[in-house]
Amino acid sequence: MVASRNKERVDAAVSELIKATGNQHITGMVVDLVSFSSIHHFVSEFNQSDFPPLHSIICNAGIQFSKTETTVDGIEGTFGINHLGHFLLVRLLINQFQEQGSVIVVSSDTHDPSKKTGMPAPKYFHPSILADPQKSDKSLDIPSYMKGPTRYTTSKLCNLYFSYELTRRIEKAKLPITVKAFNPGFMPGKGSGLTRDYNFFVKFMWNNVFPLMRYFHPGIRTTKQSGKDLANLTVNNSFAGKSGKYWDGLKEIPSSKESYNKNRAEELWDWSSNVLGLEKQI
Repeated sequence: MVASRNKERVDAAVSELIKATGNQHITGMVVDLVSFSSIHHFVSEFNQSDFPPLHSIICNAGIQFSKTETTVDGIEGTFGINHLGHFLLVRLLINQFQEQGSVIVVSSDTHDPSKKTGMPAPKYFHPSILADPQKSDKSLDIPSYMKGPTRYTTSKLCNLYFSYELTRRIEKAKLPITVKAFNPGFMPGKGSGLTRDYNFFVKFMWNNVFPLMRYFHPGIRTTKQSGKDLANLTVNNSFAGKSGKYWDGLKEIPSSKESYNKNRAEELWDWSSNVLGLEKQI
């Protein structure tokens, strides 16, 4: 099942997958992580449909804004979509998994300053600040053009806090679900819409210049290559049972030192649960 905020893209992806695989049982549904009500509606429809138990959830949303944006629920856009949207979706579907199910959270090496990706280092604040557009703006004492990229790298750090805390909670609840965090690499080009909100110059560089750098830098990949790696992590049995790990493509690597801060991970989990009206325990 393919889920996206755009019905036309969902329908096109489903048609392409059916044509490529011959599998007539692929379907699509609409969910917009910018809206808590859209996520609740999606889960309600899913639960009422005649679908088999979930094999995997791939948390793949990764928006980056050039200016401060706010979700329909009043949450700062990058944090609201990249973290809270995924958090709510997974929490609401956690009891729908089959035996040996998996959650894969797409993070990014941009969360780790030591990787020197060219992106600014994340700036983690209390979640109540990250979620508030005005407080976030005030706390980010940096030039305006740097706020969007910094919020993005911070959201990718939050993805790791979520992944590691979800792993601990699942293990405590003794659920047969594994959790993996995944770095797809830097994927410039028209196949990735990460710069859709930016100006012409940035879009030109992203679509025409940066893709050429993959011949010189192993961290720069095509969407096809990263999609294949993600599919392998999802369905290849050799990766089953390996929970709470960070994967660079198909290679297990350590994430940043900052990402293993258990106090922050628990703080983010508890705050997110409270604001979404969820129990802290799974």
